[in-house]
Amino acid sequence: MWSNRLLNDCGFVRSTIDALTVDGAISTVNGGNTDVGVAAGGFEGTTHPSFVFTIRDSGFDPVSASDVDVLDNALGYVLNQEGTAHFSPDNFKPYAFTLDYAVVTFPGALDGVDAKAFFEHLGTIDAALFSGQFAGFTQIAFQGSPLNNSMLFLKPAASKNRFIAGLFAAANTTVGRRLLPAQEAWGTDDRPGRYRVFPGNDWIAFSRGEEYLSRLGTPSAQLLADLAALRQAHLDAVGDLVQAIQSAKLSQYLGHQFRCPTGE
Repeated sequence: MWSNRLLNDCGFVRSTIDALTVDGAISTVNGGNTDVGVAAGGFEGTTHPSFVFTIRDSGFDPVSASDVDVLDNALGYVLNQEGTAHFSPDNFKPYAFTLDYAVVTFPGALDGVDAKAFFEHLGTIDAALFSGQFAGFTQIAFQGSPLNNSMLFLKPAASKNRFIAGLFAAANTTVGRRLLPAQEAWGTDDRPGRYRVFPGNDWIAFSRGEEYLSRLGTPSAQLLADLAALRQAHLDAVGDLVQAIQSAKLSQYLGHQFRCPTGE
């Protein structure tokens, strides 16, 4: 609920795109080639709501690769993220380095709670695929599906055979889930499914987000000020959420008491 309010009511993503576009830092991102929604994302045993983008980067009116990079780093900065990820599940191009993946698809709608439950169920079958190093998933709309009803799993620090066996076991013991056939779900050695890059920022060493900002090209002073204000507004929103949790007033805060922070 909180993430949806930040996305839809407060417009953090829209405001970031607008600031980048006005400054000329990006020029190909628009409502026809870019969609964003709140979906589940899990990593090493924990599931969080995530802002998941579906971006058309080929064919008619594509987003350029440079704009994808700038947008991703700007959002990582504004949303105070340790790291972000790019992946292209339907286009087996060579990227920065190889990571195999597999996809579990549900027959109907999938919400974040169900995705979290399946991730935890996978952990009861093999903990390495749930809480082990690099274990994780992102909820996506796979192969043009109108629903975000698939879970794309990273191959963790475990063998491919162990990865496949665990996911098959989890899918086969959960009603309605299916693991896509191997030739569809992951590539062979010469056509691997690959994560493109993991932009991030070490906030301890670079407390002002310098690593993210260094990848924005040559941003103007106005753009830096606009992004800094959005980042502060997000920090204020996090503070409001934590305070509501600690004071046992979460329902009220997410309801009639919710206000979008301004960052001022």
